[in-house]
Amino acid sequence: MSDQASGLIREPKIINIVSGKGGVGKSLLSVNLAIALSERNRKVLLFDADIGFGSVEILLGSTTKKTLKDYFRKNSSLEDILMPSEYGIDILSSGLDVEDLVYFNVGDKSQLYRDFINVTRRYDYIILDFPPGYSENLENFYEASDFLIVVSTPEPTSLINTYTFIKVMAVKGVDPKELHLVMNMVKDLKEGRRTIDKLVGVIERFIGVSITATHIMKYDNIVKKSVSQQKPFVIYKKTAQPSLAVYRITNMILREKGEKKASFFDKIKAFLGIG
Repeated sequence: MSDQASGLIREPKIINIVSGKGGVGKSLLSVNLAIALSERNRKVLLFDADIGFGSVEILLGSTTKKTLKDYFRKNSSLEDILMPSEYGIDILSSGLDVEDLVYFNVGDKSQLYRDFINVTRRYDYIILDFPPGYSENLENFYEASDFLIVVSTPEPTSLINTYTFIKVMAVKGVDPKELHLVMNMVKDLKEGRRTIDKLVGVIERFIGVSITATHIMKYDNIVKKSVSQQKPFVIYKKTAQPSLAVYRITNMILREKGEKKASFFDKIKAFLGIG
């Protein structure tokens, strides 16, 4: 029986989670969304690419012993640096600024491509938690998204940075398959809905970009407690509004069908800039 027939080879979908600024709960969403997908019997790899803080490890209460730095230094195989978690998801920590990937020579990139495909073919979804702010060096990553999720808060600076992120993306011609907008830390759900609807209206009118779906996550002390106890909030309390919001996003992702913009393997080549 072939690998494909036996289900050993998958073509993962890519979920990129970004934000215009830091401190908006991007990594929180990444961790909890990964776990929610795992709970639905999907195999998930969470790539912690936000090396500036390493919050994925903090949120999960674990520390990766090896990172991509070890792989590039030839100290470890890519397989060896994957860290399984108690929540059924695997973690890959960059250990370096993910933008540095664009500077490796072609030989390094080709080897990375082969190794990455060998490792990732077992997953249904790969979630990438990127550093905040728009980066031209990561445009191939943004473009290759099956789902690009932009996280904001109602705070004015965050709204402005979210608008700017999407505007720059549009000017650069980046066109992800699905663009989701999450308004996090909302104090009042009705006010949060008005804020996100207004932001979407401005984006669609002045940038010409369509938002696939919007999501609201309420400010909840359950989230603070889950962080302090290093236990993801979808595990800590499934009926809390932020958990229900994550499960709604999960359901939308799992319902998504249709033609992919490109194969996963072509996307990885685009990531690395190889032919």
